[in-house]
Amino acid sequence: MKKLLILFMLVAICAIAYHDVTKGTIHTIHAEKTVKQTNELPYREVTVQRGDTLLSIIEREMNGKLPVPIDQLITDFQALNPHVNAHSLQAGKTYRIPLYKQK
Repeated sequence: MKKLLILFMLVAICAIAYHDVTKGTIHTIHAEKTVKQTNELPYREVTVQRGDTLLSIIEREMNGKLPVPIDQLITDFQALNPHVNAHSLQAGKTYRIPLYKQK
């Protein structure tokens, strides 16, 4: 019984390692370069409050509906805020948040 348990654990560890190597467990976002000019993209300047994320700010502005895919949101945000990581906004700082038309 002990050997069967060890064999099962070894198979589980191998399966997990295979998954990590082939698909990974950390989701990375590859931002594509946008064709739009930053002056064509409407935006609003928002001061980030403690606990805010880019997604929570957009959802608050759009009444809970995200009008574009998250990848496009991040690309637009980074076009408006060069050298700023969209995943690590700092409380108290002001950022340009893209504005989208409601559908």
